[in-house]
Amino acid sequence: MVRTPDRRPPPVLRAHRSGVLRDFNARGTPALYPRKTGPTPDLVRQLLGADRTWTAGQLADALHPHGIRLGPRQVRRYLRVLNAGYRRTASTPEHKQDPAKVARAKVVLGGLTARAAAGRLKLYYLDESGFSPSLPTGYSWCLPGQRKRVRYEYPQGRRVNVLAAYEPLAPTPWLHAQPFERTLTSDDLLAYLRSLPPAPLPRVVVPDNASLHVSKVTKAARPGRAKAGIYLYYLPPYSPERNRIEAVFKQVRHHEITTRSHPSKAELRAAVESGFASYGRKLSTKGEDQPRLAA
Repeated sequence: MVRTPDRRPPPVLRAHRSGVLRDFNARGTPALYPRKTGPTPDLVRQLLGADRTWTAGQLADALHPHGIRLGPRQVRRYLRVLNAGYRRTASTPEHKQDPAKVARAKVVLGGLTARAAAGRLKLYYLDESGFSPSLPTGYSWCLPGQRKRVRYEYPQGRRVNVLAAYEPLAPTPWLHAQPFERTLTSDDLLAYLRSLPPAPLPRVVVPDNASLHVSKVTKAARPGRAKAGIYLYYLPPYSPERNRIEAVFKQVRHHEITTRSHPSKAELRAAVESGFASYGRKLSTKGEDQPRLAA
């Protein structure tokens, strides 16, 4: 009589498997890493998702109550496994947004973008921004032991304000900025709207809800703008991320104006004009679909 080999695992292995399954049901994915003495990915993600900032040393201290004692260097090693990075923080007013208005704006802007891409209208993003004599500090390449220092200039009465419009969906992206050495008014905004390039298509301008944009003078001029084929679509409050010209302001402010301190308003205005012109040329280069020269 031929016996069939018993293919079942030994009793000890069966007991081990059942223990792993019970542990997985009780603790979830951490049960799959029995030999790992470091923090679990879920724990690290939970800590990083808290409403606060972290350094590697602070994370190491936060892991101590969980029975995990690591140094900052070891914590950085675990963070690299999660593809986490040490990045500059950014402020946002998203907590003040109205979700319903934001959702509606997303739908409307999506429709306007589709029509602009199809050549059925001209879509501009408009806003204004102020530039101080001492621009924000940023990053720069330096020799060892050296550090770039920006001379501080008193900003009172020496700022340059810029009113700008950006058309990213044109065949060649278009950017125009007009600097002012004074406070902007509603009449400045209306004059700027009238100076937009003429077109046989409707021109839709997307501003935010700044007082300049929603003033009585601006609203009273709505019929005249409509006759000229210019229409305003206001973004919902506290939604600067929807205005695509904000990224342009950031690039010009932090990268295109290489001299960071200006002793006179005339020098600051010239630097601002040069910065917008430089970035506008880069937009034109990106928008042109030209073959690259062979090596």
